[in-house]
Order: sequence, then C-alpha cells, then structure tokens
Amino acid sequence: MCDKFNQLDKIIRIILFIPFWGWIVSGVYRILKFIDGGNNGNILTLILGILIIVIPFVGLVFSIVDLVTTITNDKVTFFAE
Repeated sequence: MCDKFNQLDKIIRIILFIPFWGWIVSGVYRILKFIDGGNNGNILTLILGILIIVIPFVGLVFSIVDLVTTITNDKVTFFAE
C-alpha cells in the first residue's frame, strides 16, 4: 500500500500532507508501513501512527515534518523508514 502512495506524483503527496488533513494521512501511512513490513516490524512506527491519529497536536507536527521531508527528499523519512 505504501509503495502505491510513494508512486503518486510529488505534488499530490504534498497536497495530502497539508496540515489541515495531513495528520490523518501521516498516521495512516505509518500504520500501513508497519503492516506492509517495510519497516521490518518496527513497533515504534505503529505506536507513532496511532498517536498521530489519536492526538491531533502530534499529528499536526508530524504532518508538517512529512510535508517538509516530502518536498526536500521526495519521500517520508522521519520514523517511517
């Protein structure tokens, strides 16, 4: 699932990480990354994904971080690799 997300155009991923709704995308991305096993089962990725969805402030911070890393590195890198 995360591979399909990473294959989207960069501008679409940037729009998805806009902080107004990007916190949901950030949380779901990390949960799916854990499920896909792309993170070798790192439990921190799962816990962080759940925290991002449950606590909006954490989600806001991570959506901004994901937005910046997507713009600069063309992929989500912070606790999702």
